[in-house]
Amino acid sequence: MLEKVSAGIAVALLAAVIPNALSLAQPGLPVSLLHQAMDKQSAELAATQAQLQAQDAAKIALNGTMMLGHKLIYLHRVSAYNAVSWQTNSNPAMSACGPTRPNQVALSPDLFFRSNGSTRCGEHVEILLGSGQVVQGVVWDVMNPRYHMAADILMSTVQQALNFGVQRAELRILPKQQPQTVDS
Repeated sequence: MLEKVSAGIAVALLAAVIPNALSLAQPGLPVSLLHQAMDKQSAELAATQAQLQAQDAAKIALNGTMMLGHKLIYLHRVSAYNAVSWQTNSNPAMSACGPTRPNQVALSPDLFFRSNGSTRCGEHVEILLGSGQVVQGVVWDVMNPRYHMAADILMSTVQQALNFGVQRAELRILPKQQPQTVDS
């Protein structure tokens, strides 16, 4: 019992003495030491901040979002689906924007519908997967309303969709291409 009491007293004394012993704001401590410690912390903070900015710049340069007109959206969920009734609805040959097409991408309703009520039907997109792979597609379908910040990629076989799984990715909405005219 005496050992427990003396151990408790020792801990209490250490808790009271050590913070005061390590404090930089003691009256007898020269002010220059205090400034040196603060300058060192400021320099470390600035270095960390510069490193984070460099990483952000490298990421932006890497995925090409510096190109004008591109809108980058971080997706919580990217999956694959097939045009079969048990994955879509009773008519899998029809999507929200018409017949099912190759390179079809479905977006969650929050991405598919614009704030003015119009849709993204026919817009070209790129999905940048974590592996570095880029999937190019065209928005022709909308996902179930239970999904948010998500995309579905239409695949030709169920096995391809299963192999793709569910991933996180970035969605790049490409600018509309202006029609090319031929001058005669």
